[in-house]
Amino acid sequence: MMPHRMNGQLSDRPLAELIREISAKSQSGRLSLERERIKVAAYFFRGHFVYAACNLRTFRLREYLQKAALLSSEQLTRFDERVSDFDLARKLCADNSLTPEIVEQIQSKQVSDVLRLALLWTDGAWEFDQRAQLNETVDLKVDVDALLSEAERRMPAKVIEEPHTAADADVSEETVEAFLERVRRADSYYDVLGVESTAAAAEMKSAYYDLARRYHPDRFRKTEPALLTRLESAFARITQAYDTLREDDLRANYNAKLQARRKAQKIADATAKPAVPTSDQTATPDPATTAPVIPAAERAANDFREGLAALEQGQRKLATGLFASAARLAPKEARYRAYYGQMLAAQENTRRAAEAELQAAIKLDPGNADYRVMLAQLFRDLGFAIRAKGEAERAVAADPNNGKARDLLRELKGV
Repeated sequence: MMPHRMNGQLSDRPLAELIREISAKSQSGRLSLERERIKVAAYFFRGHFVYAACNLRTFRLREYLQKAALLSSEQLTRFDERVSDFDLARKLCADNSLTPEIVEQIQSKQVSDVLRLALLWTDGAWEFDQRAQLNETVDLKVDVDALLSEAERRMPAKVIEEPHTAADADVSEETVEAFLERVRRADSYYDVLGVESTAAAAEMKSAYYDLARRYHPDRFRKTEPALLTRLESAFARITQAYDTLREDDLRANYNAKLQARRKAQKIADATAKPAVPTSDQTATPDPATTAPVIPAAERAANDFREGLAALEQGQRKLATGLFASAARLAPKEARYRAYYGQMLAAQENTRRAAEAELQAAIKLDPGNADYRVMLAQLFRDLGFAIRAKGEAERAVAADPNNGKARDLLRELKGV
């Protein structure tokens, strides 16, 4: 007889494989997943995926209703935040705030996003309980096969192995450093993938999988944290490049922007040239070989935005890498240093480095109470009670209305 409850690690059996197995065996039950305190529960009935929920606030129904501009936060205050998503949906339909069709459409997107998030996890724990059932009647339109295909494109796990160190990855440390430097200096998505702008879709796919085979962060999990962070940042750019260039419409739109940027760069270069050429300027540069230059500030801003999006999706390692890149590219931008420091503070082995980043952010923006709260929390976690209390007091002094600062100070004072 099959056991009612099974469990394991996603590093051994990823979610996509578990879903296919549940479907093949026509099983019913709840598949629970957990990674870095983020929890997802996926329900199945006779092999068919039914519903998924996540403990992150951003995946609550009320958040989706606000994002879709269907209801404002003021309109939603009529409903207790502790009300379940199912009860909220019923109440909205009952008082004619929304039609059942609209609610179903929003819930389908919500559930799809939850499943999309979990499908990207490469580690974490899972447990399948056949006795746990969803106590709701649900019939949402979720294209599970499309989500599985999407996950396989984004996470080519079949070509990734996990060596212990960079030396075990059949690439030398010098090769890894050269790769990281090439990606850092890349001025276009084509440069990121290492292909020509005329490359066919098959060639780009081959380049992407080759990079994944050699440099995917999952291959370097047991290497130095600093190197792993840089690899995660680099591979975030590679994935973004591939996701854009493999779709014809997205690629056409990107090419148009790239062409406009090159034209603007040519005009800027021509304007900057002296009226009389010197002896060193006898050769005329070929515009076709002139790579567009993306300012470091723009690249930093893009990395920071992508980091926020990754953080919202629960991809903390990816977010850390992106924030690290933004902080390196624009070290005088307080936000980037603060968010990078906050991510480092979450890991015990990088808390000392976190202090340096947060101190730098405060030095750049001393009146920002939020940054001081981050530093006070770090001191608290390190066991420096007096320093934590002093920083919390400075945060309250900087912004007396900052609720986080006041709550933290009360906690530290033992009130």
